[in-house]
Amino acid sequence: MTTASEAVLARYARRNFWLNVLDGSAFTFGISLVSRFTVLPLIVERLTDARWVQGLIPAIFFAGWLLPGLFTAPLVAAQPRRKPWVLLATIGERLPFLAMGIILLTLPDLPASALLVIVLTLYAIFATSAGLTSIAWQDLIARVIPGHRWGVFFGLQAGLGGLLGIGGGALAAAILAQQPFPQSAGMLALICFAAMVVSYLFLALTVEPAQAPVPARPFHVFLRGLGPLLRRDVAFRRYLFCRMAIALGLTGHSFLTAAALERFQVPAAEIGLFTSVMLAAQAIGNIGLGALADRWGHKQVLVLSAGMGMAALVLALIAPASAWFYLVFALVGASQAGYQLSGFTLVFTFSPPAERTTYIGVANLALAPVAALGPVVVGLVATVTGYGVIFALLALVGVIGMGLLHWHVAAPARAGQAPAA
Repeated sequence: MTTASEAVLARYARRNFWLNVLDGSAFTFGISLVSRFTVLPLIVERLTDARWVQGLIPAIFFAGWLLPGLFTAPLVAAQPRRKPWVLLATIGERLPFLAMGIILLTLPDLPASALLVIVLTLYAIFATSAGLTSIAWQDLIARVIPGHRWGVFFGLQAGLGGLLGIGGGALAAAILAQQPFPQSAGMLALICFAAMVVSYLFLALTVEPAQAPVPARPFHVFLRGLGPLLRRDVAFRRYLFCRMAIALGLTGHSFLTAAALERFQVPAAEIGLFTSVMLAAQAIGNIGLGALADRWGHKQVLVLSAGMGMAALVLALIAPASAWFYLVFALVGASQAGYQLSGFTLVFTFSPPAERTTYIGVANLALAPVAALGPVVVGLVATVTGYGVIFALLALVGVIGMGLLHWHVAAPARAGQAPAA
């Protein structure tokens, strides 16, 4: 980084911190209204009773989020600034919800199969655009936010979004209860889009000075470097293996709403309340766990978050009444908060700044098969076994992953430190 770049970043550090907190908060609020844990599963359940289709929601999300980054990493690294790429690619994250809202509101009488294809296709466009944005956005954050504040930043960003989302969940509950389907889902999609427009404005105001780019590499050269990186960095390789196991365990969260609907026939309005509870827990979790991670260590917070996530699956398995799912979704919110903020940040801590985009790309590539194919396989197995067996198996896998992470992975205790040997 040049002296001039350091001076600009220092001058705008506070402004960049709060602009990106507000950007992420508005985005989190918007996407919560079409949550992949509650509202989207409800939409799918209303359009088809095939269990395996529920697995497409997380599969689409993670395939879109993780796979494009592998191809964009060398391109992003060769650019002096990350912000122009982010501003262009992220448009594709926002427009699908405008289209979804208009279609569900104006064409509600389309066949259920057609509406299902439209919803999943638009969600795939959103997810793919998120993947095209993700590495550039993560590196942008790592550049403009000081390393010792990463935990607080991610915690505040998602925490404020979660607090806003509590009201959003109540709004979703009211709309789902009072408006017919699918028009109710269309209204939620349009409100989501409006929040994302506000988010985009905050993002556009971020100040990012140009920095010396990494020389552009052909894609095959970039790929050849991945194997040596993993062989050289043993701690990072072990971390990825453990995170894959935890990620597989957490795929069970995407089936909780479907399980509650199937077992207890909960009304649509209650799904909105589940969303409020989840977002409240996510807000508290992000703020509390973000601050804790900067002091206690991101590895420890990831282990704690995984434990809460597996506890949610166990409670869903033994729940005698739908009221238990309020606690289940509270654990889901807290777990997802810690998993996301410490999962992001641990990759940052393992990587030297010059190789950060490569490390992010490798992490995404490692998680992609589990995150994209795992939910589909889980959905197919659930068709035969039911959700109970699936929750038990996934909880076991997740516990194994968190145990290995705790006892067998050496990782820096705080952001900005070099990985321990």
